[in-house]
Parts: sequence; C-alpha cells; structure tokens
Amino acid sequence: MSVVLPVLLVFGLYHLLTWFNLFRVNELVPWKRVGTASAIAHFLLATGFFVFSYFDYQANKDVAAEGLSYGTFLINKTDFWRLLTLYDTLPMAVILAIFATLDRFGLTPPGILAMTLAIVYILGTIQWYFIGGAVGALLGRFWEGLKSPDDEEAGWF
Repeated sequence: MSVVLPVLLVFGLYHLLTWFNLFRVNELVPWKRVGTASAIAHFLLATGFFVFSYFDYQANKDVAAEGLSYGTFLINKTDFWRLLTLYDTLPMAVILAIFATLDRFGLTPPGILAMTLAIVYILGTIQWYFIGGAVGALLGRFWEGLKSPDDEEAGWF
C-alpha cells in the first residue's frame, strides 16, 4: 500500500491540476505537469507525516515525560528513516552527510530539526519533480507509440 497510495495521489493531483488549470499547469508540457503533481504530492505527504508524527508525540505522554523532544522522537521513535530510505534517498544522503560531518567535528548546532525538515522538503520536492517528470516523459513516449497515424500520414492508398 505504501507504494500504491503515493502513485494514486500523484494521479489524482495531476487530474485536478489539469481539470481546474491550477498554477496554469495546462500551459506546461506533459512531463512538467507530472513533475509538478509529483512535487506537490511529496510536499503533502511529507507534511502529513510530520503532522501525524507530532500528534503521535503528543499522544505519548510517557515519551514526553522522559524528556525527549519532538526532534528526538521523530528521528528515533518513528518510521522517519525507513520512509527516507524508500522515498527520499537524496535528502537522506544529504542529512546523513551533514550529521556525520557534525558528529566528526563534535558539533551540535541549534536548529537541527528545522534544518532536517527543510532538507526533506526542498531536496525531496526537487527529487520528486524530476522523478515524476521522467516517468511522465516515459509515459508520453509510450502513449505516442500507441496512437494511430492521421489520415494524411497513413498512406493507405
């Protein structure tokens, strides 16, 4: 289900964007439309994950009583890393590189959670724009191959 639902969300967003011409998406080439729908879907899915993990953090008062912050809860007690590994490999690689560098130098700057969320949102959205665009371009080539030629181009007689 975790693979099918994002695809259905992108499919639904693509059609909503084109039906209502939101963000003037109909003026874009088809692969950019699919890329835009993928980027918006990523933003919505990431926001939903962060919001619901915060609700989970608030619901678990025993975790909050241990003194764990939301950032620690997000990193250690949720499926954050599994989801990054499956869907956001570019942000995961950047986050791991930054954390490894900070650990190497023994630094703990303030705002690590905000930096992590910004990396997931920015790089993940860019990643999915290009992945969705590539899938849209491949599907466009596939559908062009299925079209029948026009009467002038057919040369039947």
